[in-house]
Amino acid sequence: MSATPVKLGSLLSVCFVLYAIYYRKNDIEDLRLSPVKEHLLFLERENEVGTGIRQPKVALGYGACHDLFVNATSLLNHRELKGAPEHFNDISSKQELLKTFSYFFKHGAAAERFMSNSELFDNIVEEALKLPDTRWTIGGNAPLMAKRFHIEGWKVLVGAKMSKNLKAYIPDGIDIVGVDKDEEIKDDIHMILEYKADEKFGIFKSPRANRFIMHNDENNPLLSSLERLGEFLPKFKPNLFVISGLQMMDNFPFKKGGKDLRAERLDLVREQILTQPSNTLAHFEMASYVDLELLTHLTTKVLPYVDSVGMNEQELSNLYSILEYGEVIVVADSNPRVATALDQMRKIFLLIREKNKEFKSSRKLTRIHVHTLAYQAILTVKNSDWKRTQAAAAKAALTAHRYVCNSKNIALDKSKLLLDDSFSTTTDNDNNSRVFFEPTKPVPCWDEILDDDKVEICVAPVLICTEAQLTAGAGDNISAAGLVLQIEK
Repeated sequence: MSATPVKLGSLLSVCFVLYAIYYRKNDIEDLRLSPVKEHLLFLERENEVGTGIRQPKVALGYGACHDLFVNATSLLNHRELKGAPEHFNDISSKQELLKTFSYFFKHGAAAERFMSNSELFDNIVEEALKLPDTRWTIGGNAPLMAKRFHIEGWKVLVGAKMSKNLKAYIPDGIDIVGVDKDEEIKDDIHMILEYKADEKFGIFKSPRANRFIMHNDENNPLLSSLERLGEFLPKFKPNLFVISGLQMMDNFPFKKGGKDLRAERLDLVREQILTQPSNTLAHFEMASYVDLELLTHLTTKVLPYVDSVGMNEQELSNLYSILEYGEVIVVADSNPRVATALDQMRKIFLLIREKNKEFKSSRKLTRIHVHTLAYQAILTVKNSDWKRTQAAAAKAALTAHRYVCNSKNIALDKSKLLLDDSFSTTTDNDNNSRVFFEPTKPVPCWDEILDDDKVEICVAPVLICTEAQLTAGAGDNISAAGLVLQIEK
């Protein structure tokens, strides 16, 4: 289903508005929920992943870790906070942790930070393990995305150094490469400080459920599985190559003796992408970055050479700011207007296309996926290798609910919609095109021209889980789900 944006004042708008009023929520129930759920499920059922000789294959790098989940407000004491919230790029003390956590908590924004103080990190891990509701699981973008691809029916290869203990979290059928024979592995640990919507930390209240991640990694920043993964790629012949986990390099002390080891490792990432055949699509998964030098490297060593980029609303604003102004944005609107997100997606598309030309890349950006609390937005170039954009947006939206609620079922009594009855397609005052949200056909798509290419844009509403069970890893699962239906072997 494609929907061309409608001009305000048209007769069609009157019909849609009357329809929307009928479905508007009352004080008890949003009557839009049931038809939205049914059509999203219909799109998912009608579009399945290939099997047998049509089964797609994905290779993912780099890294893995042990995630330690803990309730943030149980672990941290707001009474110890001295002074106002403030963000630090590298956390070296308890006060810097409290200030940085509260800074992002009050915005409800996801964030990830390197803790350079190893002793403090180990002490906080010990404190967390004393709490009754802490839990261990596998972490890292590559393993979490790999598990989603596997669940959805793909054949999966992951590049990551893991101990035997950590490998036990990986389902049978996923191939893991990265550890040399008889190599002893000490798994990196990531602390996942979770909080719920409306939770309080002293005088601050979070506007949405989210998480703050901190780590003191040794393996992941060095992309230590890169070479081993490269040995297996030619034989595996993936249809999709996913580059992720590069945020572990953020603020890590790389430079030794005047040598920039990080730049060298990223050059190897670029070479690994370049060695893939043209029919292997390359996807880069964004994350929380604050290191300007690293982000600048990404704009020259990674982004010009990929076909697709995936990100959340915070990462969207940050990537746009880096490409357009060379500046880092630490926190952005946690629930941006659709028009704002679409404008940034268009600008990012054009700016990366310029990078494609500047660096004479054999690849051109043909896909962007942005996942927010309220909606999924996917932009693809028409007649490119990316297929079924509407179904992919629906699949991502359903996965958002299922993962956060930690349930395979879509429970309407645990769902809400934040998407309005209509939305502007741009913030441009000279263009008043709007798309009207029709609950029985809730994933509108339309065509535009960008960089002389016809592109398709689809926006799917998320049935937001009101009883969040999981937050960390949601983006990885959603992004992977958005990709699973877009490649046909």
